[in-house]
Amino acid sequence: MKNIIKYILVFSFTLVLFSCEEIPAPGSIAPDVKYKNRKQFAISGMQQNIGYFEASSSTLPMKFAIVNIYETSGQDISALTEELPVVQYNSAIVGNETPDELALKTDTVSKPAISVNTFTGQIEIQEGNNIPAGEYHFDIEITNTSGSKVLEDAIVIEFKEYEIASWSRNMEQQPVIERIGDEPHQILFQGFLNGEQLPGNRIDFTKNRSVGFKGTFVNDTSDGEIWKVNFPVDYSNTYCTWSIIETVEGEETISFVSENFDFVLGRPGNYIIKLYK
Repeated sequence: MKNIIKYILVFSFTLVLFSCEEIPAPGSIAPDVKYKNRKQFAISGMQQNIGYFEASSSTLPMKFAIVNIYETSGQDISALTEELPVVQYNSAIVGNETPDELALKTDTVSKPAISVNTFTGQIEIQEGNNIPAGEYHFDIEITNTSGSKVLEDAIVIEFKEYEIASWSRNMEQQPVIERIGDEPHQILFQGFLNGEQLPGNRIDFTKNRSVGFKGTFVNDTSDGEIWKVNFPVDYSNTYCTWSIIETVEGEETISFVSENFDFVLGRPGNYIIKLYK
C-alpha cells in the first residue's frame, strides 16, 4: 500500500512539473509564439497585409515592433522604410457620400513602406512602395505585461516586381516580363508569331478598363506597341490580337487571332512584355 501511495505522489509531482513547463504563468510569453506560415510572398508596389501571429498561451494583449530588417543577399533595404502618403478615413462612411463629401472624410498621413501593426502583428505594406525584388527577413519584438522578447527571423517576405497570373494555353509559351529601367513609366508590348517578331502594327493590345490596367496607347513602332501606364498595374485580363497574313493562290489574306493573359506590375518603371503565338 505504501508503494502504491509513493507511486501516486511521484506521478502527481511529475504532472505538476509538466504543467508548469507547458502552461506559462499569467503575464508570460509562451515559448512557442510564432507567425503561421513564416515564409510569405508579396508584389512590389502593391498594398498588402501579411502574416497571422500565433500567440499560443501568452498573456494578451501583446504589442509588436520591427527591430531589424535585412535582405538575404545583403542588398539595400532603404526602400522599406521610405515614407509614403497614405489616405485614411477620419469619419464613418454611410454609403451615399458624393466624391467631395468623401474627400472631406479623409486625411493624408505618412507611413513607412513596411510597418507592423502594433496590436495584431500583421505586416502592413503600402501601395506605391518601390521595394526591389528580394527576400527580406524581419526581427519582431513582442511585448506584454511580463516584458519583451525579440523573435529573430520571425517572418520572411519574398518580393517580386511582377507576376504573370495566367495565359491562354494556345500561346506557344508563357509570356515574358522584363523590367529595363526606372523611367519612363511604360510598357513595350512585343508580339512573336512562329518565332518571328512582329512590328507594332501587326499586334493589338486591349484590356478590361474597369480593372487594374490603367494605361493609354502611345504608338506602334517597329519594335512593338507602346503604352503609357499608371502603376501599380493590377490583374487586368489583357488581350493580344495577332494579325496573321497568308498568301493563298497568289492572294494575300489577313486573319486575326486573340489570346488573353493576366499579369501584375507593382513597382513603377519601364517594362517589356513579350508574348508568343
